[in-house]
Amino acid sequence: MRILIVDDENAKVVEICGVLREANIEDESITVSTTAAAALKELKGSYFDLLIIDMYLPNRVGEAPNLSGGVDLLKRINRGNDVQLPEHIVGLTSNLEALAASEEDFAAKSWFVEEVGPSKTTWKLRLMEKIQYLKAREEYQNTQSKSEVISTARPECEILFVCALLDPELTALHAVSGCKWEVLTFPGDPAIYWSTKMQFGDRTVSAICMCLPQMGLVSAGVTTAKAITLFKPKLVVMTGICAGRRGDCNLGDAIGANLTWDYGSGKFTEVDGEVIFEPAPFHAAASARVVGVLTELSNDKALLEELYKNSPGYRPAAVPTFYVAPLASGAAVQNHKEFFSGVVTQQRKMLGVDMEAFAVAWACHEALEPQPNWLVIKSVVDFADGTKDSKIQAFGSYISGALAVAAIDRLLNR
Repeated sequence: MRILIVDDENAKVVEICGVLREANIEDESITVSTTAAAALKELKGSYFDLLIIDMYLPNRVGEAPNLSGGVDLLKRINRGNDVQLPEHIVGLTSNLEALAASEEDFAAKSWFVEEVGPSKTTWKLRLMEKIQYLKAREEYQNTQSKSEVISTARPECEILFVCALLDPELTALHAVSGCKWEVLTFPGDPAIYWSTKMQFGDRTVSAICMCLPQMGLVSAGVTTAKAITLFKPKLVVMTGICAGRRGDCNLGDAIGANLTWDYGSGKFTEVDGEVIFEPAPFHAAASARVVGVLTELSNDKALLEELYKNSPGYRPAAVPTFYVAPLASGAAVQNHKEFFSGVVTQQRKMLGVDMEAFAVAWACHEALEPQPNWLVIKSVVDFADGTKDSKIQAFGSYISGALAVAAIDRLLNR
């Protein structure tokens, strides 16, 4: 694999190379250019699997960086027939103006551009994910060409954590676990996993976590089913954020799902010239053991106060409440005030909605024997009515992860 870095900031190049070395990319496979012109010369002479471009980039040596430097290089690469096109392109910048000016062009080509800064870590994980995808594809192609079968031992896994979002959900889970998570990859599998050993009293438990390649029911179901088949966990846990029913819960409150379903399952029919939706969902119910532990936690006011007091960064005005209630899932983001009034008719005690919980639960339900139990805890960060407060998302990810760890502790000690 060959990688070209186009960046005139030495400190950022050092950080990028650190990520590449962590992914076991050899220094000989990395080429660095400091200007767009130098990068273009490299691309004309050689093929690179991955191109990493700074958005705030000088065109030539001696010139000052400009806001469109990275985008101009991207356009030149795409319109020229004298350039060997890289398989993947990643944009990185610490300049917010350059980031805003480049997002549309990168999105149009299905590439991603990320902000780099002292408090920003998401770009490192996304870059690692892209590299692992390329390595997995390369290893698979080599295996196919040699007609060999690679047998890789799968690690022991008692608990599988699934998060929809890398940041803030998975990063918060890593933090609240208090563990050191190691990156885990397998030949032929583009996904990135993290593994660790978690301590619960005197018991050491093997755990693997992952985030979805994208949000939604399909991604959640397929990805979770694959991971269950690979690792055969005893318990699958999903943490993160969701929308809540206004008036019945507050921002920051947590929901432990005792029941989940796809609220979009059913059929549309026409009655008296009006199209109506007739729901016909399948339901997935949490085990009695899991519901019992969730109920215990919902009554543990001391624990909730402790978690609230120890929460980092922004927190809501009051200690959150933990509810055990139905949580519905749907394929699309909901952001209008009439949503809950329609969907609540499917289950009058429904308290929240997300885009993945049912798929994770159903993957457990349909898994090869022995099927794992599932546990879903999510925190309310909006009301699906058009109002948003992004500050609450980090707290919601923290509180759901911390409650999940507490629930696992009680499950194991029973």
